[in-house]
Amino acid sequence: MSKIMFQLAFEMIETIKKAGFQAYVVGGAVRDYLLNKEVNDIDIASSATPTQIQEIFDQVIPVGIEHGTVIVRYKHQSFEVTTFRSEQGYSDYRRPDRVTFVNSITDDLARRDFTINAIAMTEDSVLVDPFDGQADLASKMIKAVGNPVERFTEDPLRMLRAIRFVSQLNFNLDRNTWEEIKNNAALIEKLSIERITVEIEKMFLGKALKKAIDYCYQARLFSHLPIFKPKENMIDHILTVEQPFIELIDLFVYLTIITNEEITINQWCQAYKLSNKAKNSGESLKHLIQLYKHEQLSRQLVYHLPSELDDRFISLIQRVYQHSVSQAMIDQIRRQLPITNRREIKMNGHDLQLLYPGKPRGEWIRDYLTSIEEQIIDGSLENDFEKIKEWILKCHPPVNN
Repeated sequence: MSKIMFQLAFEMIETIKKAGFQAYVVGGAVRDYLLNKEVNDIDIASSATPTQIQEIFDQVIPVGIEHGTVIVRYKHQSFEVTTFRSEQGYSDYRRPDRVTFVNSITDDLARRDFTINAIAMTEDSVLVDPFDGQADLASKMIKAVGNPVERFTEDPLRMLRAIRFVSQLNFNLDRNTWEEIKNNAALIEKLSIERITVEIEKMFLGKALKKAIDYCYQARLFSHLPIFKPKENMIDHILTVEQPFIELIDLFVYLTIITNEEITINQWCQAYKLSNKAKNSGESLKHLIQLYKHEQLSRQLVYHLPSELDDRFISLIQRVYQHSVSQAMIDQIRRQLPITNRREIKMNGHDLQLLYPGKPRGEWIRDYLTSIEEQIIDGSLENDFEKIKEWILKCHPPVNN
């Protein structure tokens, strides 16, 4: 995918240049290209204004036109194209109060966060690197462009981004950059939780998570995050984490189980604005991991374990109980299950009502079906209508008989 995307980006640059403007591939795409990583998104910086880009290309979406950014659809792919610019004032600690279009790629690169993200590439793969980002890539260093105090007060999220890159790339922090992260850590409380969540999720999924956690701990960054701020003893438990998580919600499941703090999965999800999907998977994993403590890898547990959560369940069992559960073990039990879901039971709620005609509808139907389901899963009851009927009537004789 990388080769195709770069080929298309270079075609776009040539088109922009034929129209009389400058254009370069910039940002993370260049960084990842130099690190031999897969590149799926490519950003282009150009001296052309959004209006001029709209004149050059047929399909242009004006997503951030006031800040000089549009999305160009080119040969069924999307490319973000932003006009060279400088920025002044960040009163909301995120967006510049004033954006000025400039005519120099060097001036544009000067506004970027880190030197490894401030490298531009021409259509001939020639690099423009005014801040020695290539040297920092070679030495595996995260270094702010220019004055780190300015970079972090412009947008405090850059402090979390720096440590996120540590986790993803297994890099270290430049000394001055690191000192200013420690000095300005409290500024992250100015940020929206949605932006914070994106960064910490990427951090907790990174291969060098342990190193990133140590940086966060030393800078007291966790102390400025929701839930951790009033309950700092929770931070000590994060220091025990050695391996990356598969999803951010899995971290919260882990902390909920191993700590004595009465914080629910729902509270974590509300605090970090996670989706209902994340919440539901978190609730399921918490229940199943607690069930494992009492039943180990039982048929009931595997029956209620959705296959899409297998790898996350296995990972959390290893973390919480230091037990090794394999996919093969789960698959073997799953193959032995007589049913895979409640719909396969040969008796339904309507059938139960017919067996108990004088009994008004109510929660008893669900309770009876749950009992039947458990018996079938355990192998104590055959999934046959007559056998189920005989068993349920024996357990719950009708009052009028």
